[in-house]
Amino acid sequence: MNINTGITILDEDEEYYEEGSLVDKFKDDFSSQIRKRGIEYYEDGNVLSVYKSKNKYIAKVEGSNYKPYDVSLIIQDNKIDYNCSCPCDYPCKHEYAVLLSISNQEYIEVELKEEIKEKDMNLKSILESIPAEEIKKYLLSPIGFDKVIFEMKSFSKQFRSYYPIQGYDFYYNNLYNALILEDNYKEKTEDYLDRIKGYISGNKFKEVLNIAKSIIQAYNDTNKLNYDDNIIDIFLKLGMFLRITYRKSNEEVKNNINEWINYLKNKNFYDNYYLEDIMLSIK
Repeated sequence: MNINTGITILDEDEEYYEEGSLVDKFKDDFSSQIRKRGIEYYEDGNVLSVYKSKNKYIAKVEGSNYKPYDVSLIIQDNKIDYNCSCPCDYPCKHEYAVLLSISNQEYIEVELKEEIKEKDMNLKSILESIPAEEIKKYLLSPIGFDKVIFEMKSFSKQFRSYYPIQGYDFYYNNLYNALILEDNYKEKTEDYLDRIKGYISGNKFKEVLNIAKSIIQAYNDTNKLNYDDNIIDIFLKLGMFLRITYRKSNEEVKNNINEWINYLKNKNFYDNYYLEDIMLSIK
């Protein structure tokens, strides 16, 4: 965590702003009633967390919903881009409460990776790429027949190999950021493991390896490899997936796995016994 100076300088054009003056500078973005409610939210401790990455602030604010609202503020060109997951269509009390936290320098400063959007996953184009016999087989199966309305989570698991290939950076960057922000990283990891199963079924082992590497690297780079309680269960699944991949893949993927094992070995398997056990059991 970096020391909060209260002054942010944007390298691109040397624009800067003082956080302590933000509330006064942008108060007219909010109605008087919203400001009053925002102050109450802030004073009641409803701002659960605020992270700062350059000129972007990412926060969670407790609200009436069953889970906290996601708030982000981006300060650029002498204005603020507000975003909140609450139903409000204009600058809201949650955003004002976060603005108060920022002005009081109550945040954790982090360095995030570039956010990479998922490639287009238009259902029509995916269906066009799947052989008709495979769709028919799925729809007539017990799983498909019960979900003929195309429940997308089930459908994507079955036909993951026909979805656009995302690449290593997509998986690594987004999981890394989720781990740093402690924002749904367990759900994201489970989604990655589900994707691996789909790619194994479709014999796309290069993608399996990319996802597996991204999970391990992201957990290591965020210092959670040895300190997250779920890592053992994750590793048990990854170990099985990688053993299958090594047996079934072509020589190119096998060579990539061998190079990766040697790399981790030279790094002492990041000083993690469970990771070492997985790597030594793959072949």
